[in-house]
Amino acid sequence: MVYRALADLVMVIHGALLVFFVIGGFLAWRWPRLIWGVLFVAVWNLSIVILDFGCPVTALEKYFRRQGGEQPYQAGFIEHYLDGRLWPEGATPTAEKIGFALLVVSYVGFFVIRHRRKARVKAAP
Repeated sequence: MVYRALADLVMVIHGALLVFFVIGGFLAWRWPRLIWGVLFVAVWNLSIVILDFGCPVTALEKYFRRQGGEQPYQAGFIEHYLDGRLWPEGATPTAEKIGFALLVVSYVGFFVIRHRRKARVKAAP
């Protein structure tokens, strides 16, 4: 029972990290110090996608599922929980590209906003 609860907790945290990955840069527009956490999560996700290695968070969830007597899912977290539910089945590569595009847009916006704030501070008497 404890292991199943831990697996569910890891699943929720994993989902929150993915949401943070997509919208974290936009949140940093308002709270600039968040950018460091966003950068960490972005590098983490980019490494997993580019280097094509399994996510340790997914492995941890699967470990807890096995310990709790469940059969863990075969695919990755995104394929298991999101593919075919949030977007059409098989469109995960496209969803990943959109997620990374949103990340780039949010970073560009972050640096534009930051530059404008610094320019205003310098221009103020």
